[in-house]
Amino acid sequence: MSLLRRAFLALALLAAPAVAHAQNALPARITILVGFGPGQGNDQPARPDGASAVASRISPDMSFDQSARFLARHLGRLLPGGVMVEARYAPGAAGLLAAATLARAPADGSVLALLSPNVVQASALGLAGGRFDARRFGWIGGLANEEWACVSVRGKTAAGQGLFVGSLGAGSRSDVHGRAFANALSPQLKVIPGYSSRGELARALESGEIDAACGWPMRDLEMRRLDWLTSGRMEISALLAGVASGDWVHAAGPDSRPLLEALASESDFAWTLAGPPGLDGQKLADLRAAFEGLVGDRAAFEDGARVGVALSPVPAEIIEARVAALHGLDGATRNALLKLIAPP
Repeated sequence: MSLLRRAFLALALLAAPAVAHAQNALPARITILVGFGPGQGNDQPARPDGASAVASRISPDMSFDQSARFLARHLGRLLPGGVMVEARYAPGAAGLLAAATLARAPADGSVLALLSPNVVQASALGLAGGRFDARRFGWIGGLANEEWACVSVRGKTAAGQGLFVGSLGAGSRSDVHGRAFANALSPQLKVIPGYSSRGELARALESGEIDAACGWPMRDLEMRRLDWLTSGRMEISALLAGVASGDWVHAAGPDSRPLLEALASESDFAWTLAGPPGLDGQKLADLRAAFEGLVGDRAAFEDGARVGVALSPVPAEIIEARVAALHGLDGATRNALLKLIAPP
């Protein structure tokens, strides 16, 4: 072999890793689809026709709008080579439109989406109309989980009296969680729909018009209603936070436990970032590493504290396991969940 040929071969071998890396590199610009507009959140589960009432914010200081803009500011600079990241609203069908768009997006990582719990439910229960399968998404991670409580007037539960549980109406998390416990503890609990806002539910609780309300974000209780708990006027009767716990859960018995655990699993889907089906393994790994790097990044931490974005990431592996578990529910639990979320 000639000296010149050997030189060319050596250069080719040196360049091969760089070429391979370039082929696996993320695009210079990434768009994050947001399924809710400014001021909206994921308080509404999916409906059978893919529609939902206008969703209220999930907590007082965190919204999809803020979370997406937060990711746009910080995720790109933590990716190899630096990437321009922008948020784009794709509102419609309580976030299902963004998920359907992601399912058809190029597999190069140029399009991601910030998704909510109803997306996984819609896929698992067949409410997505075949538009997407959440198991095929490249799950990157969750910004934080969300804990939902059933809060009740202290003493009413212990006294064994019939309880009136307020609801924001059909399809809302307050209604779904309330009816789940009403079914499990019947006839002690009765759901009263028709309240227009969480503030109205709070006033009804304080006046004694209702005895309890479910699907209440713990972050809201801790930031706005802490006096309820510290004064002893109210108590947490049930908590759905990855797992189901509390007096009502224990009173419900083993037959209701799978359904309550399925509802509790929503906690880990509260603010999840996902890539399209077929996303290259190296690109997904780079996105996950950058996402996890947000925790130790001082600028991201300070910005999150300033704008009210909780930063307690849920690893992609946990999200994938939750997605698989919801898609693998036994028939009885699946049907019970379906009746709660999309009543006939």
